Amino acid sequence: MRFDPEISVDNGPNIDSLLRANFPTEFEANLVKKLRTAERMCAEHGLWDQGSLVGYIGYSPVRIEGLDSTRQIWGLGPMAVDTAHQRQGVGGQFLEESLAAIEADALVLLGHTSFYGKVGFQPAADFGLTFSDNDAQNAHFMALECWKGALEGHAGRVVYERAFYEE
Repeated sequence: MRFDPEISVDNGPNIDSLLRANFPTEFEANLVKKLRTAERMCAEHGLWDQGSLVGYIGYSPVRIEGLDSTRQIWGLGPMAVDTAHQRQGVGGQFLEESLAAIEADALVLLGHTSFYGKVGFQPAADFGLTFSDNDAQNAHFMALECWKGALEGHAGRVVYERAFYEE
């Protein structure tokens, strides 16, 4: 398998197909299409196996409500690994390669706490960050400082790109 740190613009159909096959709704595929069209992706990484895209991770900018910051805080997601490559350690290795390739100060995400916790993500609440007023959502909201102290003084509600809130 080959890690691709700069997935090209012409790979939109491959990304769309992977996301549609690996999520229960079209939300993630539509979200990525909107973010790519608006050129709002900070980074996109792919994982290729024998010429086929089998993994995708997208990053987009987020902000903290009411805070003017020069820190690069990105939202990680969506992340997808083709079902034929799941439960083999491929996703974790892909994520680690992706994290090593980015140039952000901190990351946030809504996701599986056990999976993302393995690579250092912590509850976002530990940094004073929230996603919403919904306790269940906040329980799955996680953050990772890319360098110690990156989120110091950056507490509050995290706001994603508008496309995340559209159907």
